[in-house]
Parts: sequence; C-alpha cells; structure tokens
Amino acid sequence: MDINDLHPPDDYSHRFFIWHEWIQANGPLTSENVFDYFATSMFYDKQSNNQVLRMQTIHTGVPVKDEAAELRRFTGVEFAVVHAQPPAFFVIQKRERLSPDEVRPLAAYFIMNNRIYQSPDVYTVLSNRLLTSLSALQSSLDILRKHRPDYTPRTGFIWPITDPMLSEEAHKKGQETESDAMDAAEDSEVPPEKRADAPKRQQNNMLLLNAMRTTAAHSKMSFSASSMALATESEPETPVTATIRSSATPAPASQDQATLKRSMSQEAMKGASSKKKKKRALVH
Repeated sequence: MDINDLHPPDDYSHRFFIWHEWIQANGPLTSENVFDYFATSMFYDKQSNNQVLRMQTIHTGVPVKDEAAELRRFTGVEFAVVHAQPPAFFVIQKRERLSPDEVRPLAAYFIMNNRIYQSPDVYTVLSNRLLTSLSALQSSLDILRKHRPDYTPRTGFIWPITDPMLSEEAHKKGQETESDAMDAAEDSEVPPEKRADAPKRQQNNMLLLNAMRTTAAHSKMSFSASSMALATESEPETPVTATIRSSATPAPASQDQATLKRSMSQEAMKGASSKKKKKRALVH
C-alpha cells in the first residue's frame, strides 16, 4: 500500500524536517531566528500572509519591526510562534485570521532538538489509539482461540480457573524439587569417601561379632556331635548280660567308659579353645 493513500498531499504528520547546515551557519535557535528556520521547511506555506509581508519588505528594503502587529492588517492564513523555550522547544501555529482580533487555528507544529514535526490532530490521535486497541484485542482473541478448551455437551466450553498465588507456590515447589533432585544426582555420582563435607561414619561391628559368635557356637555343637558319633562307632560290641542285684545302689561305671568320657571332654575343650583363637584373630 502506498503511503500517499493514507495521507493527503498537504499532510506531513509522518515526516520531520532538519537542516544541519543552517544550524551550523546561523547558530542555535532563538525566538528571533526560529521562524526563519521554519520557513525553509516543507511545512511552510508560501502563499501565507507572512510570505507576502516578507516580499514587501524585500522590495522596500525596510525590515519589519513588529511582524505580529503588521499581520493584523491582513486576513487569511498566517503563521505565529505561540510558545518559545530556546533552544530546544518551540511551538508554531498555522491559523486563519478572520479579523484583527479573531483567528481560527488550522494546524500546529513543534520544533524539538532542531527537528520540526507536525502535531497530529484529535481525529488522528483517537483513530490511532482505537486501531492500536483493536489490534491488541484481535491478537488476544487469536491466542484464546488457539488455546480454547474442548467442548463437552454437558458443560460446554469451560476454562480452568486457578489461583495465581497457588500456581506461583506450585511453581516454586517444583523448582525446589528439581534443584534437590539435581543435587542428589550430583552427590550420588561422587563416592561417599571422596565427598568433602561427608562425615566419617563409624563402622558398626556388633553385627559381625554376633555372626561370629553364632558360627562358633554352631561349629562347637557340630564338632561335639561328630566326636560322639565317632566314639560310639569305635566302641566294641559287648554282649548284654542281665545281672540281678539285690540292692538298689547303682553299679560303678566301668573304667573304659570313664576314660572315653574324659577323652571326649578334653577334645571338646581343645576345639573350643581353637575356635576362640580363630575368633580373636578375626576380630583383630
């Protein structure tokens, strides 16, 4: 689209004017020379009363002392500096003079940092704001249309409503859990012995000691049982004779049986002492 279709030929609200060479030649802008600088721009109307008055002074050679008072004698389009704040800001008004005391504003221009701009009118400002608002609404509706929930015959379109405070807390908790998981993963990769802040753990030897005691007691019982079995196998078979005693006093044990029991007890004591020695060696 051509930009000329949006703006009429005499509308320069989309442009600005600056002339660096003029500023360098004439110095900074003041209340006296600001209109001469404005007359060099495309905003100046050369059919205005100001230009007519300047052409008259060129031919007569007498400069105009009070241009504002001289313009009161004319009717038509004229320019006037209505606000001056040198050297950065000036306001120039284009108006139609109907009588010496009655004027009708047509346009306004402002000079800021040696740049001349055309001030937009109320219609342009309102239309621009409305277009901006409509554009924002259209983009918002497009985003909502993309994320619209599915339709159900029972409830229709229902948007999930969540409390922003709760969502922020859940987000913070999620970040904390993620950070904790990452720290735990990093700690698991490092061996416990190589961690700088890991405290030295004391080894619990009670379980090992109890296991050793159980093994020693089990081996003692199995050794005594095997030795008794071997002793019974080595005994010669003796015929059973029935003896009748008149008294209830038990008969004394035979010498062979006493010797066998003595040897068995000695072997059991030796086995127990050897197990204790092994246990002490393991503990040390």
